Amino acid sequence: MQHGIRNIVVIMTDQQRADTIATHGNPHMITPHLDQLAAEGISFANAFACGATCVASRAAFYTGQYAHNTGCYSFDRWAHNRTWVHELAEEGYHTAAIGKVHHTPSSNPMAFHDRIHAENFPDMTDWNDDYANYLKSGGHPSGCKLLTQDGHWLEKFVSDRFPLPEEYHEDQFVGRMAERWINDYADTKPFYLHIGFQGPHDPFDPPERFVEMYRDRNVPLPRRDRGGLASRPPQYARHMESVRSNTDWSRGPSHAGWTVDLSAATDDDYRRMRRHYYALITQIDEQVGRIMDALRQRGMLRDTLVVFSSDHGDNLGDHELMYKWLMTDQSVRVPMIVRLPDSDDGTPPSGRSGVTDNSLFSQIDVGPTVLQAAGIDTPDRLDGTSALNRILAGDTSTAPEAVVCEDNYLLMWRTATRKYIHYAGQEHAEYFDLTSDPFEEENLASSAAHESELAQIKAELLDWLLVSRYHGSLPQIEMTNGRRRIWPANHPHDPWVLHPGTIREAP
Repeated sequence: MQHGIRNIVVIMTDQQRADTIATHGNPHMITPHLDQLAAEGISFANAFACGATCVASRAAFYTGQYAHNTGCYSFDRWAHNRTWVHELAEEGYHTAAIGKVHHTPSSNPMAFHDRIHAENFPDMTDWNDDYANYLKSGGHPSGCKLLTQDGHWLEKFVSDRFPLPEEYHEDQFVGRMAERWINDYADTKPFYLHIGFQGPHDPFDPPERFVEMYRDRNVPLPRRDRGGLASRPPQYARHMESVRSNTDWSRGPSHAGWTVDLSAATDDDYRRMRRHYYALITQIDEQVGRIMDALRQRGMLRDTLVVFSSDHGDNLGDHELMYKWLMTDQSVRVPMIVRLPDSDDGTPPSGRSGVTDNSLFSQIDVGPTVLQAAGIDTPDRLDGTSALNRILAGDTSTAPEAVVCEDNYLLMWRTATRKYIHYAGQEHAEYFDLTSDPFEEENLASSAAHESELAQIKAELLDWLLVSRYHGSLPQIEMTNGRRRIWPANHPHDPWVLHPGTIREAP
């Protein structure tokens, strides 16, 4: 292949905001290995997930289809869908997933030949989970259970130290398993490797060693809206109500943390919470270093494309919000670094190292990009387009003018300067001018001065949705790899078309 790409490695964190890599202008972070990855690759400064929830985002990422085509808008089953990894496997790639993919049912292998499962629930007794079995082999219960069911979870603001020896932390387990897979790989086939970390998803539970790195570190405090939650659509306040009371306290949280009450949080509480969150990222950074070293020692960096990103972010108190589910940039903007294979002399690729691409990037384009890198045609059912030439040569002409994110009755349409959030079936909407209002505090959805502008956006969205649904329905008519008919160019003297490909002769 002219571009030198043979293997593909995707490293995916969970719930990592975009502003969490030191070299990207965030001096409060400790991320030496991600800094090095950025120095050797291309950083996409305006990359966005396609879902504001873990499962919805990952379903869109791997199916290459938006939620309106798969039906996976939230915590829905999606493993029965065809993914673009199936294309790789059918064209001779060896495929593997180490760690979190977050598909249900988890017993479905999808298109992965090798699979090591790693989730993080308080009760994992009935799970076919390799990480759970690893804990059991050492005689340990779930660390998540120990932290969240001690009767003091609301006092901790989703943050505590990992209660077991640090080698039992899930992210260290995933890092070791990925390193082992790379070291043991002996097949002659090209490979696709997914590495999924649990962190920095709550509970924010870094081992003591990483907590100490941030003990005296100055970290940014959350920024609140001028008008508070009352100035937002009611879904914002309802979200915070739900995370205050979504559990039966006789049993503790049912899934990781998910329960927090910020109403009494002090600045010290926020600092502690954020330091624990950042410390989890530093732990993952250390594992990224191990993975990159393993690839380097095997000589694999000479022909491997490496992608680092996350499935969504976390508000961390910004806008008086926690977690995700809403379309704030803190929730849907993610880190994205792509490293091309080394040059012939074994150094990072000349001209495509340490580059920052400020144009919009959508994760919906990752699938088509990977397929083109592998020399495989992109099926019509995929919603994205390849960004390979953008990565190889910096050609931003293929960058999208707008990115889209869907989740639970929500649709976000965002350009470099505008953001529109549609609440399906609701009377509410949000529209922001990001040039003058980057923190999204002044809602222009009811502004008469922006009425025609919004009407044009809605018309474009309707057309986009119809085209996407037209192609996205191919699996439902058993034409997964087929192509939809489109109207051919009409004869200049006869506009009538009998059927695609045939033009009636003029009388």
